[in-house]
Amino acid sequence: MSTKQNNLMIKRPAGRENVAMEEGEQLTVYHNHWLSKLCSRYFRTPRQTYIKLDPYGAFVWRHCNGQHTVADIARLMGEEFGEQAEPVLERLIVFLRMLLGRKLIVLED
Repeated sequence: MSTKQNNLMIKRPAGRENVAMEEGEQLTVYHNHWLSKLCSRYFRTPRQTYIKLDPYGAFVWRHCNGQHTVADIARLMGEEFGEQAEPVLERLIVFLRMLLGRKLIVLED
């Protein structure tokens, strides 16, 4: 495992305040920034965005609360889904990078 991956394993992902899990496997992203509000008002852009998650993504999101490390989430995911989730670590890292890229989570030390 590379050093960068090792460092990621001890981080604690936490969802941002403007993102909430609604109705099982759906995330709601609220656009609260002043520019988003302005665009919503004048260009009729939506005030929130909905993201449908698969069961793996929903499981990971429920554990992105700042209490579990990435290693903990990988272990719990392996226990929950077993062979179906393999390769657990690679799948988890790709998903967390997607969430980070969309600024839906932060990684705490």
